[in-house]
Amino acid sequence: MQSEMLSMCFGGLTPCHELVESVLDPSDGSEKHVLDLGSGSGIWCVEMAKKFPHTEVLGVDLVSPRLENPPRNCKFEVHDINDGLSKFYGTFDVVHARFIDSGLKDHHKFMLDAERCLKPGGVFVVICASHLLTEDDTPYPPFTQANPQGSWFQRIFFVMERGLKNQGNNMDISEGIFCEGLWNHKLLDRTSCRGAIFTPPIGLWASASDSHKNTTIKKLGELWRNNLMTVNRHFEKGFLNAKRPAEEYPLYGPNIDEELLQDRHRSLMQVRALWGQSHGKNYKVPETFEGAASSSEGGFTLATIYSDQVQWTDRLSSYRANFTPEMKALINDSSFDVLKHHYEAEQ
Repeated sequence: MQSEMLSMCFGGLTPCHELVESVLDPSDGSEKHVLDLGSGSGIWCVEMAKKFPHTEVLGVDLVSPRLENPPRNCKFEVHDINDGLSKFYGTFDVVHARFIDSGLKDHHKFMLDAERCLKPGGVFVVICASHLLTEDDTPYPPFTQANPQGSWFQRIFFVMERGLKNQGNNMDISEGIFCEGLWNHKLLDRTSCRGAIFTPPIGLWASASDSHKNTTIKKLGELWRNNLMTVNRHFEKGFLNAKRPAEEYPLYGPNIDEELLQDRHRSLMQVRALWGQSHGKNYKVPETFEGAASSSEGGFTLATIYSDQVQWTDRLSSYRANFTPEMKALINDSSFDVLKHHYEAEQ
């Protein structure tokens, strides 16, 4: 499900699929290699191996995925990327990492390590998800006892960030790295670097005037809603790491399901992507993105790509700057807005 909805957002298997296709073009006669860091289910690796049968695809994670008959050009290796990637240096045409920031012990080290895995002219792609957005591009209000109309899913997102902090994973560092982008990374060609924000709707509320785009938007909304309902079943460990009262946790599941199924919120998922090429052979970087779509009101945009670092940094910095005191408290104070009395009333 995750791979399908991201492919619909990106218009391909990566947010820079035209550039990746150029880099993996076999016509130059060289052997092509792709590395997926934090490969999870392995689905992305399998899809890449099928799309580029001349390319060797390697997925790396803490455990091997359970796949029946993966393509011959698709392999998996058990390895903790926090232990370093030196054995992969200088080997890959594409290095891809998606939704792994919460598992990193040293974000700066990871970025440098990943970029060192590239061949000359190779492409590094890193993707992460962030908090929910309103249609006005501001953080969606979370549920609190003072704001019962807020989103339960946004609330658990902030609580999970607290849990990561308690484990020593400060997401402020990851946020800072993404805000800066790749433009200043010495191993990458600055002119090739890009940042993109994808904002698919959650649920079926969004629409587009063009019938084909409208079908795509509705399908995307349904996929993201269903994905979040699945993700909703895996928050308990992170919640407990946040050191909030255990009796609060049973409230989240049914309330998140209800708000998602009923389309109670016109909220957007926020997926961010960065990419750039290592110095060496350069390929034409496409400047257009065909996956953008507008609603019938003209206000819905699925993707925005930035080639300018200042504009990118301003966009991401302004988002974090709009966190309300309640949002910050959910991240920084495990005793804020405890729902014990609310829980007892529900019983």
